[in-house]
Amino acid sequence: MLDVIGAGATATSTIDWHNVWEKSPEASAAIREIERIHNEGRNRPPVETKLHTEYSTSWIHQTYVVAKRGAAAIWRNPTYVRAKMVLNIVAGLFIGFTFWKSPNTMQGTQNKLFSIFTVLILSFSGAQQLQIPFIESRTIYEVRERPSKMYSWSAWVTAQILVEIPWNMSSGIGLFFCWYWTVGFPTERAAYTFFMFSVLIPFYYTTVGQAVAAMAPTIEMASLAFTSSFSLVLIL
Repeated sequence: MLDVIGAGATATSTIDWHNVWEKSPEASAAIREIERIHNEGRNRPPVETKLHTEYSTSWIHQTYVVAKRGAAAIWRNPTYVRAKMVLNIVAGLFIGFTFWKSPNTMQGTQNKLFSIFTVLILSFSGAQQLQIPFIESRTIYEVRERPSKMYSWSAWVTAQILVEIPWNMSSGIGLFFCWYWTVGFPTERAAYTFFMFSVLIPFYYTTVGQAVAAMAPTIEMASLAFTSSFSLVLIL
């Protein structure tokens, strides 16, 4: 090839290859292709700058996917679900039959108030139960999923709350039906009490328990911190 084009050390060429290329049909075709590309580019609209987020999907989609995965993880852990239900149902029956049909006397009223206090104490055990899967899931997130930018921290926390709330409310419903009428509370106050003990309190101890767990480095430290905080609440 070098000898043909005259590029060797001793090679010479009598053909002007540049002139040959300019007169060739291949050169004309290449020029037409370049002009076509230029014309196509001039006819396109101007390029607009798009704002790209840190994550590839929206926050709502991240929360949905993570919540779906978390719900499947809880469903595949029947021991965890069973522990929630047994704790509330057995405790509700025990407290209810301990103060069976307390009358509206001074002693009966004290028994009813103490049964309410005892039921509120159950939120302590419920919060400590949910701290274990919370920290285990957080460990997976910090090691694998946060460095790879799979989803945001806020989406993960929201998903953890959403998947825990239905189970905690379900166990709270079982607690209410096993405890309320056995103690002898009036039926006309049942709706308000149901809302407090089966909806509001489960939501409260779920969020507080996960908040304490989010600040703790280990499961043991989370349990210790939550126990100390709960003890201060009882003292104050």
